[in-house]
Amino acid sequence: MERKKFDGFAVLTSLLFGLAVVVPISLGLSVKPIHPASGPATQRVVIVGAGVGGLAVAARIQASIDCHVTIVEKNSHLGGRCGSFVRTVDEFGSFRHERGASLLLLPDVYRALFQECSGNEKQATDYGLNILQCSPAYQVVFDDGSRLDVGFPRAEGDDRSPAEVKSRDMMNSFESNGALKWDEYMRATGAFLDCGLPNFIEERLDLSSFPAFLKEALSDFGKAWPLKPHSDVLDAVFQSEKMKALASFQDLYVGLEPYRNNELVGGGVLKSTAPAVFGLLAAIELHPSNSKSGVFAPVGGFQSVTEAIERLATELGTTILRDSTVTCIREDGVHIDQKDGPEFLPADLIVCNADLPYATKSLLLEHALSESAEVPPPMYDWDDSFTFSSGVIAFHWSLKRSCNELNTHNVFLMAGSRSQAELSWTILRDNEGDVDETKPFNFYVHRASKTDSSAAPEGCDSIMVLVPCRTLLRDEVCSKLPRDEAIRKYTEQFSDDVVSNARQAVFRRLAAIASLQDLDKDILDEVVDTPATWADQFHVGAGTPFALSHGFAQLSLTRPGPAPFRKNPNLLFCGASTRPGNGVPLVLIGAKQVSNKAIAALKRKEESKQAM
Repeated sequence: MERKKFDGFAVLTSLLFGLAVVVPISLGLSVKPIHPASGPATQRVVIVGAGVGGLAVAARIQASIDCHVTIVEKNSHLGGRCGSFVRTVDEFGSFRHERGASLLLLPDVYRALFQECSGNEKQATDYGLNILQCSPAYQVVFDDGSRLDVGFPRAEGDDRSPAEVKSRDMMNSFESNGALKWDEYMRATGAFLDCGLPNFIEERLDLSSFPAFLKEALSDFGKAWPLKPHSDVLDAVFQSEKMKALASFQDLYVGLEPYRNNELVGGGVLKSTAPAVFGLLAAIELHPSNSKSGVFAPVGGFQSVTEAIERLATELGTTILRDSTVTCIREDGVHIDQKDGPEFLPADLIVCNADLPYATKSLLLEHALSESAEVPPPMYDWDDSFTFSSGVIAFHWSLKRSCNELNTHNVFLMAGSRSQAELSWTILRDNEGDVDETKPFNFYVHRASKTDSSAAPEGCDSIMVLVPCRTLLRDEVCSKLPRDEAIRKYTEQFSDDVVSNARQAVFRRLAAIASLQDLDKDILDEVVDTPATWADQFHVGAGTPFALSHGFAQLSLTRPGPAPFRKNPNLLFCGASTRPGNGVPLVLIGAKQVSNKAIAALKRKEESKQAM
């Protein structure tokens, strides 16, 4: 392999930037959750939105300090994009589908919430959350029909299973020594994971992780330097486009493409291109022996995650108002719209779990901040100065037969050539165009019953297909319309033809597996979600379920924090568009950080009252 000239100054500069951005040190108060003290609670906390972030913040606050916590949720169901829904088909039975999250990562983050909020007296299983590991983690299917399984968990030093050996043989067929190069990549990204999770995601300084991180980052003249565009590192390690695709498809989950964009500063890492450090996502899912790694599934679907956290929060005393829409956040409370009419809910502290770009435009209304102002009606708008992840068209199919050649998690990738591979990520780069049979694209397929047979009747299957697409395009006219009228206007951006073309393109690609040919003839029921659906159900900015993208301009310290608006000192934010980022485990980590700030703020308020 040809070695490029090593630019020491560039590396030093990048290292300093990396230490500033990739290793933020949390100086906030670390509060160990305890059972609330006895005595009358006087302080009131209102949480806007019962997503997993809002539920987790509520549980942690209630476990640590005596106060009244009320969650206000616009929907009848809780959990936001972390949840499931059931479709019942006559003569067949019930089919469970995931509305958003479908793979569970970093299970210890979930377990910690229940242990810490109960003083280590209870476990997640006590609240009904049971987690199973998926092995293999994924099936990867290329457009030429070749496919392989990846992600085989095993203890360090254990023999490889026959299935893993078969997978490695396939890697070697893609390029010479493909499996050994994969090992090299897993070693480097494993070091990124061990350093990145505590320092970069949890904001907890862990100096012991730096030697291995720096060794991998600086070895071989910085071949795997984590701040370069991801494709620069992939090109240095692999020759085959298929191997590069295997090592980078997770970039989609953070709203970025892996390929260098020479039209942008830094090859695009400030905006739309994933820096190589995001190889840690591959390590989280696919590293064979790292204790943090693996892909898992919650028994009963992700609704069981939400229900478990709801049980925890309500057990600790949280009140939840369903079918109640917050229309305005003020310094002293929130206006809500209910079936019985509008109401003002006073609060000493407010935590907004609604999507931040939406909330800043639709809930923090300057003209409605005074007590005498007229209560605003519900509206839907968002701050489009941010950079967003892709949109998603989701197909939820209830099938009258089993798809036994699909694993729980499957990705369909195009990597026949470099140009084809890059074109398959066009949506992430340009946010333009629609999916059809003439264009390269990548997509994900979830088959829940592979791991959990309760997802579908015997002999049937519940299938979810996620197709990346453009986001909603903000319309200034809609910002002045009532909420329901605005949603209807945005729904028009995804016509029936757009959805139909995407559906037909998926059927064609699924046919790479012979048993999935003519799958459309076995669909008993179909539910389709578009960016307009996500906007309607969950009030997410630009209609994207993946929230803000994670380029360096919106990463770590440059991503909106818990308190981005000084105009309202009693307001904190949590959720996927805030630090540390998108995905259920990151939202749960962020909820812990926000709850610590909330607890500290409430204690200061109480001390001030007592001093008066």
